[in-house]
Amino acid sequence: MTETPAPDPEGRNYICCPHCTIQVPADVPDCPYCRQPLPGAASGKPKNFRELLVPPERFPRLREFYRDHGKWVKIVAPSLLAVLVLWITLGYLTRVRIVIPPDNTFLIEAERERKDGGRVLLTGKLLNRGEDIPDLSLRSIGVFAELLYGDGRTERKRVFPKSPFRGEGALFRGESGAFEIEVPKGVKSVTLRGEIVNLGEDRVFVPATRGIRRLPSRSNR
Repeated sequence: MTETPAPDPEGRNYICCPHCTIQVPADVPDCPYCRQPLPGAASGKPKNFRELLVPPERFPRLREFYRDHGKWVKIVAPSLLAVLVLWITLGYLTRVRIVIPPDNTFLIEAERERKDGGRVLLTGKLLNRGEDIPDLSLRSIGVFAELLYGDGRTERKRVFPKSPFRGEGALFRGESGAFEIEVPKGVKSVTLRGEIVNLGEDRVFVPATRGIRRLPSRSNR
């Protein structure tokens, strides 16, 4: 009968082999008595990485499919991956970039929605953190959009955010309004700013004291 080896005087750790129930050193990959691999120990044989790529034996159909069509999988899979990466890259490079400068008075949040024909619709909200802008006043809150095309041309658009409780461009402090801006095809970036619009610009008002000037009456003949 094989005698159990005595513990190493230098403090070497021993474990019990699950196959032959004999104590063996814990740092050996295989049991020196039954030659069986020990659980949790690193095998001394070099690993074959090709075996890791082959489906295990418990999936015979998958292994058979890989054996018959593995070469086509190796050709088609990289091609599909390259097309996917190219599609994501083109979508990232051609999408409209939204630029919102920091503003302490008007907080703007916007997101893009792609429509048919290459058009892009920007939907967003503006939060008024300044003074009250009521209805029936000569002032209104507007969102100015500066469109930059790929050829260097610029275009400006103006929309008025609308609150569920008030008209367009009328927002009290702490209220927010929604807006939409349609971006034409070919636009590279859109810069959004919030400003107060003076609705009385370029308007001429007649004072009430002057009254209405009447034309002279024609004399009866």
